[in-house]
Amino acid sequence: DSRANLQRLADSGRLKPEPAADAEIAGLLAVAATALADAKKPGLSVQGRFQLAYGAAHALALAALRARGWRPARGEGHRAIVFQTLPHTADAPPEVWVPLDKANRKRNDLEYNAIAAFSKGEADALVDLAGALDRRVRALLARERPDALKDGHA
Repeated sequence: DSRANLQRLADSGRLKPEPAADAEIAGLLAVAATALADAKKPGLSVQGRFQLAYGAAHALALAALRARGWRPARGEGHRAIVFQTLPHTADAPPEVWVPLDKANRKRNDLEYNAIAAFSKGEADALVDLAGALDRRVRALLARERPDALKDGHA
């Protein structure tokens, strides 16, 4: 059961319970929409497209986590956990969350070690995956938190 799995992650210190306001979730959706739209613009570098698509996917995964009443705990792995919980927060299959978890590691290589090369194919795949996650999260919210979609930002 997803609730039990999220509670186990909280018990291990990776998540903490915290209700989210609809406006917060709507704000995350707005951030994701802007980043995803920008990632699709022609003429951007492959690295820029990858980073924008990653940012959109992270905001969407965080919106799903927040909609369930959880937030990542501070510390190592706080960004990765939002992708790793997608099966429990957005009913995401492995073909969605596993590549996002890998993209997180690649993003970390760039951010912390300045060692990452992104191919056009990787950037394209991440843009497509972020778009699919956007549709999945918005469908979930339409069913379970429709007011989060009514804020005018989403």
